Amino acid sequence: MKADKRLKLRGKRKKIVDKINASNTRSETKSAYSAHPKKRKIFFRVLFSVLAISLFLFLVLNINYLTPGKMKEHIGAVFADTGHGAGFPYRFSSNEIKDFSSFYSNDIVILTDSDLMILNRSAKPVLTYKHSMSNPIMKCSRDRILLYDQGASKAVILNQNGVVIDFPIDAKIICADICNNGKTAIVTRNDSKKEFLNVYAYSGKRIMNWQKGAGYIIDTTLSENGNYVGVAILDTEDAVQTVTILNFTVSNAKQKGNTKIKSSTFYGMDFLSSNDLAVLCDNKIFVFNSKCEGKKDLEINASNSLQLYTDNRGQIIHTYSLFNNGTYSVDVYNSNLKKIYSKECKQDIITTGSDGKSIYVLYTNKNVELNMIGGKVTYLAKPDNLGSFAAIKGKNIYVCSNGCIEKVKAKKQ
Repeated sequence: MKADKRLKLRGKRKKIVDKINASNTRSETKSAYSAHPKKRKIFFRVLFSVLAISLFLFLVLNINYLTPGKMKEHIGAVFADTGHGAGFPYRFSSNEIKDFSSFYSNDIVILTDSDLMILNRSAKPVLTYKHSMSNPIMKCSRDRILLYDQGASKAVILNQNGVVIDFPIDAKIICADICNNGKTAIVTRNDSKKEFLNVYAYSGKRIMNWQKGAGYIIDTTLSENGNYVGVAILDTEDAVQTVTILNFTVSNAKQKGNTKIKSSTFYGMDFLSSNDLAVLCDNKIFVFNSKCEGKKDLEINASNSLQLYTDNRGQIIHTYSLFNNGTYSVDVYNSNLKKIYSKECKQDIITTGSDGKSIYVLYTNKNVELNMIGGKVTYLAKPDNLGSFAAIKGKNIYVCSNGCIEKVKAKKQ
C-alpha cells in the first residue's frame, strides 16, 4: 500500500513539474516572439525621427527654393556644381579680365572679354559661357548671375547649370541690377531716346514698367527682398548739376518718394536694408528711408578716393589717400554711418573688398592683408603673381591675374 501511495505521489509530482515546465516554455516562446515587434517599433520610431529631422533641415537650408520652379533650378545647379578639378592654381586663356568674384557657397566666377566661367572649390569649371559682348558687366546675387552688355541689347541670367533666362530686349541697356530675391531691374534707352525701367520676376516675367521724364537714368538698384527699386537721374537745374533719387514699390510701380542732391558727383547707390537706401557722392554719403527722406548723412573727402562701395551686409567701405602721399586709409561704416572699423595702409593699393565679415587689401607688392571687420589681428597671404582682382572665403584668398587664379591661405601675423 505504501509503495502504491509513493508511486501516486511521484506521478502527481511529475505531472505538476511537467505543467510548470510546459508553462515556462510557452512563456519563454511568447516573450521571444513578442520582443521582435518591440524592436521593430523602436527601429521605425528612430527612422521616422531621423527622416523628420532631415526633412526639417532640408527645408530650413533650402527655404528660398520651396516652389517647384525654384527647386528644380536649385537642384540642377547643385548637381552641375559637383565633380573634382585639378585644384588651384587654375590657368586659363584670356586677353582681358573684366571682373572676378566669389559666388554661391564655395564657387568663384570670373568674367573675361570673351567668357564667363564658374569654378567650384576644386577649380573644376562647372560652367564656361561664351558671351561675345563688347562691354560685359556682371552682377551676382545669392545664386544667380546677371550678365549684360552695356550699350547693347543682350542680357542673360546664369547659374552653374547655364542660361536660366534670356531677356527679350530690343533697346540699349544703360544699367541693371539683380537681388537675392531673384528679381532683376533693367534700364534701357530706345531709338527715340526714351528711357524705361523694367523689373522682372524670378521667372523672367516683366512685373513693372516705368518711363522716365526729363534727365538721364544713370543707376538703378533693388532691395534684397525685391520690394523696392531705386533710380538715380542726372539732370541740370538752374545751371547746377542735380541728381534726383526716386524709390518705387515694385508690385504696383508706385513712387514712394524722391529727393534731389545738388553740386555733387554721383558715385553709386545701394540698399543697406529692406527700406534704407545709401547714395554715395564725392562729398557726402546719404542714407534715405523708403520715402527718400533723409535719415543720416556724412561728409567725406572723396577727392582722393580709390574706392567707395557697399558690401553684402549693408556696410559702406571707403578707401582713400587723404594727402595723396602713398598712405591709405580704409574706413568701414554701418547703416547708421557710424565708423566701425579703420585700417591704415602704408603701401600702394590695387583694390580692396569685403564679404561682410572680413575686408582684404591687395597691394602692388603682391601681398594681400586680411582683417576681420572690427578685429585687430591681421592675416597675410603671399601669392606668387601680382593680381588685379581678389576674393575671399574665410581665410582663403583667391587672387586673379591674367591667365591664372591662385588660392592662398592667409596666416596670422
